[in-house]
Amino acid sequence: MSAKSHISKTIASSWLSLVVVSVCQLVMVPVALGALDKVDFALFAVITQMMMAIMLAEMGVRSACSRLLIDAHAKGEDAYNKTWMAAICVFVIQAVVMLLLVMFLAPFIAHIFHLGPEQSRLARAIFLVVGVLNALGYALSVFSTALYAGQKLSHVNMVAALAGIVQVIVFTIAIHLGAKLWAYPVSMVAISLITNGLIISKAIKYKLVGRFDLQLLEWKEVKTVFKLGVDVFVAALFSVVMGNSLLVFSGHLLTLEQTAILAVNLKLVNMMTNILQRIPGSASPMLMKMVSEGNDSQFRVWWKMITKLTISASLLAAGMFVIWNQVVVSLWTSEDMVMGGGSVMLLSLIPFRFLVHYQFVNSLTVYKEIRKIKYLLVWEIILYTGLAFLLGSQFGLMGLLSANLLSMCGGALFSGMKWFSVYSCISFQGLIRLFFRLVVPLMLAFILIYLLATQMLNFDFGNSVMLTAIWGILFTVVGYFIVMDSDDRDLMTLLGGTLRKKI
Repeated sequence: MSAKSHISKTIASSWLSLVVVSVCQLVMVPVALGALDKVDFALFAVITQMMMAIMLAEMGVRSACSRLLIDAHAKGEDAYNKTWMAAICVFVIQAVVMLLLVMFLAPFIAHIFHLGPEQSRLARAIFLVVGVLNALGYALSVFSTALYAGQKLSHVNMVAALAGIVQVIVFTIAIHLGAKLWAYPVSMVAISLITNGLIISKAIKYKLVGRFDLQLLEWKEVKTVFKLGVDVFVAALFSVVMGNSLLVFSGHLLTLEQTAILAVNLKLVNMMTNILQRIPGSASPMLMKMVSEGNDSQFRVWWKMITKLTISASLLAAGMFVIWNQVVVSLWTSEDMVMGGGSVMLLSLIPFRFLVHYQFVNSLTVYKEIRKIKYLLVWEIILYTGLAFLLGSQFGLMGLLSANLLSMCGGALFSGMKWFSVYSCISFQGLIRLFFRLVVPLMLAFILIYLLATQMLNFDFGNSVMLTAIWGILFTVVGYFIVMDSDDRDLMTLLGGTLRKKI
């Protein structure tokens, strides 16, 4: 399958599954709000965010194993079997570590979020149950990693879509039966059974499961996985802290009522991030394969195109969020959950901040060289955490959101770009030009549409439609004539045609 066809097929399946999963998750919010008060809903949101932080090992090891499995597949069956056994060993070890971390953190939940005795017992019990389920699911995710490495990500996407439908059905039934917060772990059990069963059967069908033989397990292979995994782990730690700590900080620094409002709006932002991340995420297996096979020139063409598409789309989505936030949140939940002022603008830029880092820094994982900037990533985490507590204590939510963006300026971005230029053979000056050509004109256009939107006191449906038309025209003109060059436009036409056929 050509790169064009593979990327188009994977992106199409990714977006299709994401639409299904996102709709299901959006449905779960009003269902939960109908049965829970704001404090319980905030508690539910904070616990799930803490669990995402504990899942650091999943992101690091999965990325490392998939990258090594791709290389091993190119070397032959024996190499693949050895890497497969090493992957199983590492996944099990990491699952145990995750479980121990859950057990360690559980007693401190009440202190972190200032909970009463009754809420403390409930939160601790749910946290432990969800932690056990996540650890078990993580150990079995070695099979989905095999599908990812085998260029079968589209199958993983379809299973995820089915799991999302099952989860919302089970969650809704459990809520209406009076399960309240327990509805979440109950729904997790249902999707775990379905997801793992289908993923394992697919991996076996496509012969991506290596031979299970303890004699093939070599410490050298395990060490290789851990070595790359630790490097990727730092990048994963960064991504989780930046993407999932906002509610945790809010739950500690702000009231739980304010955190509940943030949780609702952040749900939409996270959905935006997931949708946009599917663009580079779907292309990652093929880009890794290009590097493994030595197709560097083809890699550079596709990486530049995907970067432009991803960053541009993040700012397009930011403008749409500013325009439609009040209307959507009011209809979806209630007017009490609407977030106004500059907080909406800063919140809308979270996907942009995440994807800039994802493309210009995390792309080093394609070359297995993310370790070059791991200490800078640790520094950026420290910088963000410090700014979050300092600004959050002084300025509340505006301070927390500002810390997220400000930390990018003093972190690993430009150093990551410098190292990526070394391995990709794209000049550092070329990466800098690409970055500013993307960001400056589109950011100015975004600020313009935000200022125009703030002049309207009422974000009714008619005003939002009018602003959407203005933003669409402005974005198209700037993106087509300034951001994209002639080669980009030709490649976009080619990719768009194939994508329509796949859909």
